[in-house]
Amino acid sequence: MKYYHLTSAFLLIVAIGLAGIATTLRAQAPASDPANAGELAAQAPSKPTTEIEQVSCVTADCHANVKRHDVLHGPVNVNACDACHTLTDAKTHSYVPAREKADACTFCHVIEVEDAQTLHDPLVTRDCTGCHDPHGGFDRNSLKKPSMSELCASCHQDVVGDKQFVHGPVAAGACGMCHEPHASKNPKLLIETGMELCVGCHMEMRQQLTEVGFVHEPAQEDCLGCHNAHATDFPMLVKQAPGELCTTCHEDIKQAVSEAKHQHSAVTQERGCVNCHTPHGGDLAKLMKDKPVDLCLTCHDQPITTDDGRAVASVSEVKDPDLIKHGPVAEGSCGGCHNVHGSEFAKLLIDEYPATFYQPFDIESYRLCFECHDEQLVLTPDAKGLTGFRNGRTNMHYLHVNKDPRGRSCRACHSVHASTLALHLRESVPYGKWELPINYKQTETGGSCSPGCHKPKAYDRVRPVDYKPKAQ
Repeated sequence: MKYYHLTSAFLLIVAIGLAGIATTLRAQAPASDPANAGELAAQAPSKPTTEIEQVSCVTADCHANVKRHDVLHGPVNVNACDACHTLTDAKTHSYVPAREKADACTFCHVIEVEDAQTLHDPLVTRDCTGCHDPHGGFDRNSLKKPSMSELCASCHQDVVGDKQFVHGPVAAGACGMCHEPHASKNPKLLIETGMELCVGCHMEMRQQLTEVGFVHEPAQEDCLGCHNAHATDFPMLVKQAPGELCTTCHEDIKQAVSEAKHQHSAVTQERGCVNCHTPHGGDLAKLMKDKPVDLCLTCHDQPITTDDGRAVASVSEVKDPDLIKHGPVAEGSCGGCHNVHGSEFAKLLIDEYPATFYQPFDIESYRLCFECHDEQLVLTPDAKGLTGFRNGRTNMHYLHVNKDPRGRSCRACHSVHASTLALHLRESVPYGKWELPINYKQTETGGSCSPGCHKPKAYDRVRPVDYKPKAQ
């Protein structure tokens, strides 16, 4: 008998549970599901024929979906259905909107549009329910989509597509970080315009631009001149590869680079212009990232082999404090001799310079040197008052250079960057595979050398050495 009572009680509990599950399933089944339409029609309760308490509007059988939201609209949460719906006939359970369209929303929600120059189209057409569900939504704004980006995309074209780099707010679906949803005093419903829009988040950029000595003009105006606010295929959301982007304004550089016989790989490859320049602002003229010599040595502190197999020697000696520097190097100006963007001359030089040890004399071959030095050094035999490199009045520069075909080029005696000797004279000079010694010795009134190219010879400004052949 005791067993019988326990079994009956158990069966009763199971029956009640199954009934509850069935009720829940009916409430959760979509009304638009064709497979369930007939069953739901048969099970749907009849409408009330008398006025009922509003707390009874939402049940498992009636208006069940009204409260199936992550966040409920205030009136729905407190069962104040009459805030938006007005009963017109209790017998037929008929209702009409308490107010027409947007008036139902603006009765409670005030949207400031006085200073707005741009209104969102749904606001103009008074279509609040185009974006908001009046009963509830995924957040406190009662949005109809899980994220603002999904909601915006239902009307606006995809701003990301297959782009590789996406702006943080866009990736997070936070369109409202930059755009007002209803109205704005700015175009495109932006919350701010120009640089002010961006530095609201990128605060370190505002600080940088106020502290540096030189600011890139576009950075002072509108970041969108160089960056895409949504997504691009380039790092830092720039609109194009740096070389292409910069030359949309700097057309002279574009022409110089494209027409150069010898191009600088730092300009044409990888990060392009931003290898050497800071795009926003800095403390150096021309927005250089560092002092020219230091900047150049980020690459040229070691030998480089170019794509076509040429060897570019290291110039690390330009930073050696124990060496005597050539004028432009001492001033920290690699651009004194090199065109950093591209050149018609080998090694990116700004003008012609002899490439070999021996050079038939032609003044045009020395144009680089005579950008600074007096060309009379190689044109005038009489050197009085012109140079200290003279034997009496005989110009030793003229004597060395003016030979055909074996005139010595400047590089035969001088190092172009730095040397252990005054006047950046060489200790030796590359001659094929051999380091040809010069063995220069300076005296108070002249000097001498004992090179591998001729017998030891000397010169003296006060007591000229006589090199005339002696009479037999």
